Amino acid sequence: MDKDFNRRRALGERNFKRHRNLWVYMFFGFIAALINTVVFMFMHDFLHTVLVIDNTIAFIVSNLASFWFNHKAVFTKNVDHEHKLWQKLLSFLAYRIISLLPDTLIMWLGMTVLGWPALIVKVIDQILVGIFNYLTTKSVFEKQEKNLKKRLEKKIKKR
Repeated sequence: MDKDFNRRRALGERNFKRHRNLWVYMFFGFIAALINTVVFMFMHDFLHTVLVIDNTIAFIVSNLASFWFNHKAVFTKNVDHEHKLWQKLLSFLAYRIISLLPDTLIMWLGMTVLGWPALIVKVIDQILVGIFNYLTTKSVFEKQEKNLKKRLEKKIKKR
């Protein structure tokens, strides 16, 4: 029993180390999605503003928090040092602005066309948009190998 536990633990540690950025991103991504949801619901339920305005303000607040989380806590290895912080922020926001369109579309379809409750639609929206955001955010903060051959060699060496 002790042997099995130690093997599972070692496997878990290797899995976490291998996919550290994903696990930490999911944790901080959850916090950013929570911020987005709370801001949206506050504006929607208490201020009764227009859906697009609610969603856009929630988007701005949560993405500024998300940038800070990603810069300080998530992507800490293989970091891109070639670009300045403001360059990373602009790249980050450019990708995120692309995600604002499907974000708003999902909210509009779910609430207006389907008539679902705002909270349910927002949770679904945050999951779908979060997947896209992980893939684009990774490209902003991690150093990218420009040469395919170098990337393949590094992957082979890791194994």
